[in-house]
Amino acid sequence: MLKRGIVLFSAFWFILLLAVSDCCAVELMDPPPSKSDEPTEVSFFIFVIDIDDISGANQNFTANVGVRLQWKDQRLAEETKSIRMMPLKEVWNPRILLANRQTLTRTSLPEVVEVSPDGTVNYRQRYVGPLSQPLDLSEFPFDRHTFTIQFIAAGFKSENLRFVPGRSDEYEIAGGAIAEKLSQPDWDIEKYSAHARPYEPIKGFKVAGFDLEFTAKRHLLYYIWQVIVPLVFIVVMSWGAFWIDPEHAGAQIGVATSSMLTLIAYRFMLGDLLPHLPYMTRMDYFTLAATALVFLAFVEVVTTTILTYKKKAILARKIDICSRITFPAIYVTWSCWALFL
Repeated sequence: MLKRGIVLFSAFWFILLLAVSDCCAVELMDPPPSKSDEPTEVSFFIFVIDIDDISGANQNFTANVGVRLQWKDQRLAEETKSIRMMPLKEVWNPRILLANRQTLTRTSLPEVVEVSPDGTVNYRQRYVGPLSQPLDLSEFPFDRHTFTIQFIAAGFKSENLRFVPGRSDEYEIAGGAIAEKLSQPDWDIEKYSAHARPYEPIKGFKVAGFDLEFTAKRHLLYYIWQVIVPLVFIVVMSWGAFWIDPEHAGAQIGVATSSMLTLIAYRFMLGDLLPHLPYMTRMDYFTLAATALVFLAFVEVVTTTILTYKKKAILARKIDICSRITFPAIYVTWSCWALFL
């Protein structure tokens, strides 16, 4: 509830800022360079330098993003051959913001523009910080997600300002690109695309904007070796009690209790590997099955021990023999359902 309240409060002030900016645009800055009846055209190019972290529990990802904007303003044209450097605040500009930023993002380049003799204006900036992204982790760790880096032009509606995908100086790529090597080790970028797309926080309220979307898939191998395989070994270890004669009750109970204690310690360790969510994921169902079967193995051992003490050793052995088949069958069926279906 607290997190939802913070999000709603932030959204309220964000929309209020847009509304105030829209009303005061004429007072705060020069009119756009295009004619009043035509939208101003601004080309954009987004380059994702790095993705530092993707957090399912915090519903965000940390990005290092470079942006280049270009537009033409005939009012700045001069008969000169040199490129001029001017402060951003002294020229008309689309005033871009990161719409889905969670906290204040850092910028590392000076707020200046390059103005060519023909009035072409180039603006470059680099943004670093966490960006919010709602994630449905019910398929964890077999999940893939689409992440969005959303830029908006504060104070400009979609009919007043039009963004168009630009091209990089070195590559024939329109709109945006992502670096080939990222520091995020457990995700694989499958595809990406850049779009000139209005931002619509509330239905019917569109703000001019553009974004870059990328689809990432979680690397499964890490969770197979660090979570699934050790958990399978613990469960199989608990079944060792079924092959011990019920006459040796101490050995049976020793195997069952040690398996249970090992599993409890392992579940504490898993707390740092798995996301903390209010709903069940595929991995949660898998670990739940392991916990239930190890506990049931302990119950089975206690039951056969009691039967042996009551001179029903034959029945106890039959239960052990039946458990040797039943427990693996249940575990394999449940694991296949939880992880793959």
